[in-house]
Amino acid sequence: MEVKFENCCTLTRDALLAMNRRNRNPIFVAAVFVLCAAYLVNGVRAAIAGYPSGLAAPLICAVVLGVFAYFLPNMQAAVEYRKNAVAFGRDARCITKFYDEKFVVENLTNGKIASIPYTRIRKVAEDERYVFLLLDTRVISPVDKTDFIGGKAEDFVPFITAKAVNTKRGGGKPDNTL
Repeated sequence: MEVKFENCCTLTRDALLAMNRRNRNPIFVAAVFVLCAAYLVNGVRAAIAGYPSGLAAPLICAVVLGVFAYFLPNMQAAVEYRKNAVAFGRDARCITKFYDEKFVVENLTNGKIASIPYTRIRKVAEDERYVFLLLDTRVISPVDKTDFIGGKAEDFVPFITAKAVNTKRGGGKPDNTL
C-alpha cells in the first residue's frame, strides 16, 4: 500500500472556524431569514395599524436573531477550540495519509487512528486554505493545502474527487453549503 498524499493538519482556531462556517446548516439559515422577515412584517403591520412604536421590537428581534445566526459558527469554533485546549493542552494535530482505497487519519494529540474508505465521503469542498471532506456521519475532515508532507496540493483535489465517487463537489470559492 503506497501513500499517494500525506498531510499534516493542526486544528487551530482558524481551522475550526472555517469548518464550522462550511458546516452551517442551510435549513437553519433559511429559518432565520423567515423569522427575521416575519418579525419585520409584523412590525410594519403594527405601524400601518397606527402603532408606530410597534416596529421597534420586531426590528430589534430581527437584528439580534440575524447577529446570533451570523456569529453562531464563531461560537461553535470557540467551544471546540476550548475543549481541545482543556483536553490536550494545545491544538489537536492530525496526520492524514491517502492511499488508493482509503485514507487514514492519525490524531497525534490523543493517539487515535481512523481508517476511512473513500465511499464514506459525501462532499468535497474547498476554500483558500483547506479542502474539507464531509463524511456520511456529518463529520468533517479538513486537509490543509499548505501542509502537504507527501504529494502536491494542486494534485490532491482531482485525486480526492476521483476517489470519492458518491460526492457533490463544492466550488473553489468559499460557500456555506457543506
